Amino acid sequence: MPKTRDIAPTREQFTAFELQFAYFNGALFEGALPTCLLNFSRKSKTNGFFAPERWEAGKSVRHEISLNPSTLKTRKPIDVASTLVHEMVHLWQHESGDPSRTGYHNHEWASKMESIGLMPSATAAPGGARVGQRVSHYIIEGGAFAKAFSKMPKSHLLPWSCGEEPDAKKATAAKAKTKYSCPSCEANVWGKPGLALLCVDCDVVYLDLEA
Repeated sequence: MPKTRDIAPTREQFTAFELQFAYFNGALFEGALPTCLLNFSRKSKTNGFFAPERWEAGKSVRHEISLNPSTLKTRKPIDVASTLVHEMVHLWQHESGDPSRTGYHNHEWASKMESIGLMPSATAAPGGARVGQRVSHYIIEGGAFAKAFSKMPKSHLLPWSCGEEPDAKKATAAKAKTKYSCPSCEANVWGKPGLALLCVDCDVVYLDLEA
């Protein structure tokens, strides 16, 4: 039988999550980021995401940053933390910069990422594209993020990891087709991931709904 813990797991996990957000906000963003709703969401093909103005309470509106719990057990704590900071850069750009269309990683975002010690890369390795619809990153050795993580209190690490691991067969099948939608006429098409599609009737680019 697994050992029990004295503190409620929900409180323990989300307290650490909030402490980690606050720590990196101060260490890498000079405390300029607004509070947001931190969450865990099993969104396929991603380690995390930023959703602007997703939550409401009366007249108050908050952005959301979610991490995929299915990857917490298979990734190192520093890599999980780097995903949180990746999404915090999206939050920074939404509040203080000039974001592009939904899901697109532009040059402003890429420059901010690099300045805080995360190198944008579509392949999550050196040489990958710095901008685009699907862009990951890798940690710059000796950069600001790496130094901040090394000094972060252990109490800020997420104590709980999910026992569910990504299903490789499902992941492979999911990559076969992606849904795209025209933001103007809302017409939908399906195709392989990474396509750049133009709606001829509206003269606008289709959005990748799974990015």
